[in-house]
Amino acid sequence: MNLPPLISSQRYLNPETVQRKAATFKQFIVSTATVELVGVRYRVLLDGHHNFAAAKLAGVEPTWRGPSPKMQRFIKRSTKDDLARFFINNLTDSDWYFMDTGQVVSELLARA
Repeated sequence: MNLPPLISSQRYLNPETVQRKAATFKQFIVSTATVELVGVRYRVLLDGHHNFAAAKLAGVEPTWRGPSPKMQRFIKRSTKDDLARFFINNLTDSDWYFMDTGQVVSELLARA
């Protein structure tokens, strides 16, 4: 199955948290949503950034989950354009970037 690219707008990771989780966790839960932004489908990492990094460090595949019920309701009641605007303009601590390369997704740079 060909999944859309995984992106995030959170770069900050606490190294001690990642190390602790990699050493002690058996399951690394990561929440994503697949959305279309400016005509391209992406998987947005919603929750579990530290779990994702810890799974990578431990050399295991994370357990992928969909969005929370609250986020599912928000997605369902939003128009495609409103949803795209929400994701593009609501960043955590970084511009959107590809999780596999760290490269900024230039098409998703915040717009006024």
